[in-house]
Amino acid sequence: MALYRVCIPVTMAAICLFLSSSVTVQAAQPVQQSSNDITFGLGIGYLNGNTLYHISSYDTTGQGIESELEFPLKTFLFSIQGGYLSKDPKGRDKVKITLQWLTSIDNGSGKLKDSDWLTNNYDIQAPPSPPNPPNSGYPHPGKDIYSESDISLKANIIDIRGSYNNWISGTLSVGPSGGFLYQKFQFDASNVQQVGYGPYSPWYTVTVPGKVLTYEVTYAIPYLGVHSQIQLGHQFQTIIDLGYSPWAWADDRDDHILRQKVSKASTTGKAYLATATMQWNIQDNDCLQVGGQYLKIDTTGTQTQTFYDGSGLVYTGIHDKITSQQTTITVLFSRWF
Repeated sequence: MALYRVCIPVTMAAICLFLSSSVTVQAAQPVQQSSNDITFGLGIGYLNGNTLYHISSYDTTGQGIESELEFPLKTFLFSIQGGYLSKDPKGRDKVKITLQWLTSIDNGSGKLKDSDWLTNNYDIQAPPSPPNPPNSGYPHPGKDIYSESDISLKANIIDIRGSYNNWISGTLSVGPSGGFLYQKFQFDASNVQQVGYGPYSPWYTVTVPGKVLTYEVTYAIPYLGVHSQIQLGHQFQTIIDLGYSPWAWADDRDDHILRQKVSKASTTGKAYLATATMQWNIQDNDCLQVGGQYLKIDTTGTQTQTFYDGSGLVYTGIHDKITSQQTTITVLFSRWF
């Protein structure tokens, strides 16, 4: 099923690029031999943002729980990029295909933020206290439990991207683009500091050292978009890409070590991305690129919780939203061969 979801948009992108290329080639008469280049580049970057999941489950009486875990995406990146670039008869960029890999080079920074809103004993049982019945959740307006934990992060990102330049003037091109974005983030959380509010304060205000949680989330985003390039003289170019995907999906796994509970979810939804790059052609075969990308992912689905404490408890059908907002800044040095 996952392969099917990838094939449809990627095939559409390939068809768009092929048709656009064919029409332009037939319409234009070459005035000189065009050239093709293989590119290779190395770079560094920084990722800033978050990835979070928000679950909610209520019974027919309106009682239940909501919980949100927000994981920070703050890490320095190392990047390798390779690609193919063809030129038109006037020496301008025509078809470009790139493959980029980015990976974290530190352990990340920031805090995991975990929030709970409770209306009964669906997930956390409060000690009995009259006039509340035994093991009932205390009704309390606002957030009931909040915690922060240290994190370590391992990030891996792969972006396959293709674009076609349709030059509508000597310095401006607009054309189709498409690609596939894969992201995998792995977290270890430790040294939790938790606060309980209102009636939850006496029993849920606690500090626990050591590892308390592991979390892994994978995003897969096939996308289509618009590519534009502006020539600023012989040495400089501005490149803008806008993309959209209605086929985004996410898979995650959360192991609450202290509670001996594993939560898994698969969600689908949409994603938006916008990229702006300034390119400086230092020499005929070398260039320096400084770019920034904004990415927003919004998916929904269901989560399943399984306890491995010997109780055999399993909760299914829990409503889940997995979302992310990210900004990436990169500096890349490339050479044509």
